[in-house]
Amino acid sequence: MCRNRLGKEDWVNIKWQPGTITHTYQKDSTSCGVFVMEMAKMTVMEFPNIPNNFHIGSSKRCIGNLRQDMAEEILKGSDSRNMFYSFCGNGDLLHPVIAALWIQCETCERWFHTEMH
Repeated sequence: MCRNRLGKEDWVNIKWQPGTITHTYQKDSTSCGVFVMEMAKMTVMEFPNIPNNFHIGSSKRCIGNLRQDMAEEILKGSDSRNMFYSFCGNGDLLHPVIAALWIQCETCERWFHTEMH
């Protein structure tokens, strides 16, 4: 696909080898995202090496701590909401304000818009 669509051949002749990474398993039906995100983070941290195993604590307490750590990391990497218009999260409207349908949230009383075409 890369060669056909983009004319790039940097990965064309690589002989990929299948592999298996041993890992702990989730014990519930709701923490799969936590496991995937943690495995991805561990992989990036080991790059260019490939990890041999992933050990992720699967107790409710461990999963709760991981969720909190992930949320904090995401928020630390986010821009302040003061940098954006509260109505759309966009710093610049592409069209004049008149070309938008405005809706006020009944709970927070902030204004939001959708562009009208």
